[in-house]
Amino acid sequence: MNTAQLFDPEHRSKAPIVFIFCLFVLFGAVYLASQVQRNFGSVDVSNVTYTNHNGIVIRAKLLKPQSVSQSNPAAGIVYVHGYQNNRETSDAYCIELARRGIVVLEIDAIGRGNSGVPGRLTDPDFDPTRGGKTSLAYLKGLPFVDQQKIGLMGHSLGAEYIYPVALADPGVNALVISGYAYGEDASTTMPRNMLMIFGKYDEFRKRMTGTRNFEKEWMTTKRTRSVFPVNNPEFGKTYGVFEKGTARRVFMPSITHLHTSHSGAAIAEALDWMKAALKPAPDNWIPSDRQIWPIKEWSTLIAMLACMASLLPLGLMLLRSAFFQSLHNAIPDNYACSGKNYLKPVLINAALMWLYFPIIFGLWGIHLFVVPIDRMFPQMITNGIVWWFLWINIFGFLLFRRWFKKQSRESGVTLFELGLSDQEERYAVNGKKLMKSVLMALILFLFAYLIEHTLESIFIVDFRFIFPFASDLTAYRTLLWFTYFPFLLVGFLLMGIFLHGQLRRPKQTAWLKTFASWSIANILVLILPLAVIVVLQFGPLFVFGAIPLTGPDGFFIALTQNLLHMIVVLIMVIPIQTWFYQLTGRIYLGAVLNAALVTWMFVSSQVIAPVPIQV
Repeated sequence: MNTAQLFDPEHRSKAPIVFIFCLFVLFGAVYLASQVQRNFGSVDVSNVTYTNHNGIVIRAKLLKPQSVSQSNPAAGIVYVHGYQNNRETSDAYCIELARRGIVVLEIDAIGRGNSGVPGRLTDPDFDPTRGGKTSLAYLKGLPFVDQQKIGLMGHSLGAEYIYPVALADPGVNALVISGYAYGEDASTTMPRNMLMIFGKYDEFRKRMTGTRNFEKEWMTTKRTRSVFPVNNPEFGKTYGVFEKGTARRVFMPSITHLHTSHSGAAIAEALDWMKAALKPAPDNWIPSDRQIWPIKEWSTLIAMLACMASLLPLGLMLLRSAFFQSLHNAIPDNYACSGKNYLKPVLINAALMWLYFPIIFGLWGIHLFVVPIDRMFPQMITNGIVWWFLWINIFGFLLFRRWFKKQSRESGVTLFELGLSDQEERYAVNGKKLMKSVLMALILFLFAYLIEHTLESIFIVDFRFIFPFASDLTAYRTLLWFTYFPFLLVGFLLMGIFLHGQLRRPKQTAWLKTFASWSIANILVLILPLAVIVVLQFGPLFVFGAIPLTGPDGFFIALTQNLLHMIVVLIMVIPIQTWFYQLTGRIYLGAVLNAALVTWMFVSSQVIAPVPIQV
């Protein structure tokens, strides 16, 4: 397991080769994602910004087929994503629409991505459409958009934002809402040509439709009776006439709410609907089942993983330099955790992680009934996650102290051996080494951020997979980085004490085997408890048709969905922290770097808005 050979000046390091390979994969994946987004050259993609009626800036991505011009205008569509998303979440639908000859404006809804901050719900000029109405006006003002062929699309709360816009504007000739339901204010004529896509296993059925069993109840509700021109409408059948704007249809794929944004069946349904309603040029049309968007989604995931992986060889190259070489420390061989001594703290850690709902709900109660926190900490979902992460690690640290006192008496384990101290006889951290660790973490973080920022500026492609993960930062979101970073830093430092100190696994015969063994063990310790929550929530949904814990307006459901995002984050960053612990024998470098990376992921991608629940 000895890592000394990695620092031997006589030993030719392979780190530069690995680093170059990671960059090659990163650049290649971003380029491929960009090519898919542009349909390999037939669609122009650009960033556009404009100002909402209340002065808030809206950023959007404009997809314009090259065949379209002022003399040859085409149908146009505005797409608005859901609550905890940004514009790239709409890519699956928008890429497929644009490559079929339709101009698409996919926006960062206000409070998301690079659009401005929404303000307070009580503000007199607050925009309930989050920029949807202004974006429609912007689309209509484009000289290459046919004013007679305008459509709106939205998912989840994005559909909730644009639904009233379509309801009030007869100039909107087609509406597709997914993961959301039309209201009792709809009629057989307005909104014009409306398709509703709602999954059989949609977790938010009660909030969005008011039904407990969507499949059995929805088509007989009062809302449906007022919308369809027949007495007993059925799923998957079109009623009304497109030319008159009275076409109506409810499509129910066997998917969940989250899956609706990336369902090939749902996308094909929306494509066929817009084809019938807006009548784009037939020469550009491609069969709806021929979809290429998954290539982009997987490419952006590969790009993100390659970027994170590149930090490992880059870090080793820095540690081999004369300036940072003093950070290298061998890990002592006289402590390892296995057997029952390993299982007990792992189970205790799982119990702490299962406090996810109570801790976050407690913070939400403080916000609602004691003191509002969203002025200083405006990302309410992030607040809950950071609050939970901080407290479970504080609890874990208190348990660690109790464990350490006992172990130091019985077996003589020291903080030096666990990688927490630079002196054997007492706890002490070398200030110079600590500052070098912070500096190196900053260099690595800035490398990752600047690589992403540069590539996004050139190719308009960020790091994502199903969920938003990491993208460029606005000035406001940069300030948020400094707001949330200290809390995540404390959390990762305390987590490092637990994972790399108390739970440190036995060493293997080679450093690479040790790295793999420790990384896998550390990942499983953290993600298995979270996976159990997801299974306990979603398992009954597929078996019995109901989720056990929903919370006010599906609050617990949204938190469960967020666990999927967190699991991916942990899988990416835990090997990074493990790697730098293995190379330096200390927890500090990896903890600072991971805190910086995860803070970036949160502040660049999470929504700035209240959690949409009613109390």
